[in-house]
Amino acid sequence: MLRKLGISVALGSCLALGCGGEKSETPAPAPPPAATGANPAAAPAPAPAPPQKLFEDVWVTELPVNFPEDVPQYPGAEVVKARPTSDAGISVAWSTGDDQVKVASYYADQLAAKGWATNRVDAPEGIVIFADKGKRSATLGVTPTEGKTTIDLLVVEMP
Repeated sequence: MLRKLGISVALGSCLALGCGGEKSETPAPAPPPAATGANPAAAPAPAPAPPQKLFEDVWVTELPVNFPEDVPQYPGAEVVKARPTSDAGISVAWSTGDDQVKVASYYADQLAAKGWATNRVDAPEGIVIFADKGKRSATLGVTPTEGKTTIDLLVVEMP
């Protein structure tokens, strides 16, 4: 049970940060209460405030120029979307026809070979690999999506 919860939280965090998920927007603030004695039906409703974006919508289909040399790229995988993040990191999503277990094994082995400390968590919903190296942290989600495998990577620099 805890394993499923951990995988769900990790995948949800990755998606919320922009790894292959929908863009996140914060809700508009509630309008101020009407003045005492005012007729609410007589006053026009204030225009809603535009939504505030958590991250800029700057997705591209090429790897960011700051893509780390010590983070492997799965052979033959197609970049679906990529962007630098606000914290000097990167977010990339790939797609491949290979099985998720094969993809996750490749990443766990290659990251370890490049000096990353890794922890792999397997669940029916997908596989997550947590990796740390120096002041950097990486989260890699490998999930089945419509007959293919989606690879979502987030690498951040820790303060």
